[in-house]
Amino acid sequence: MPRCEQVALQSLFDNDSDLYLAFRAACIEQFVHDFELAAALLAAQQDRAAFSRLAHSLKGVLNTLGHTEISALAHTLQIEAARADWTELQGLWLALRARMVAAFGLDALA
Repeated sequence: MPRCEQVALQSLFDNDSDLYLAFRAACIEQFVHDFELAAALLAAQQDRAAFSRLAHSLKGVLNTLGHTEISALAHTLQIEAARADWTELQGLWLALRARMVAAFGLDALA
């Protein structure tokens, strides 16, 4: 378990590794749907509010899992969803997605 996850396990899950691992597994399952939603939103290029909500959700989940650096990328995406052009948002999303894939071993989703 990476150090950042150990810190979350201790500080947010009271060292209950079963609870943390169950939460982490559920989050990873949800990431599949989040990736699909982001792809659809980027393809349609018309619902900035939904894209912002997705980024906000990921920011919170990633922070809870202990991945604060990746959470910061999601926060940037959330802020930029309101003002950046879709090409820039796609670049930010791809950077966030790549970090999530690497951090959670989501190679099959890459």
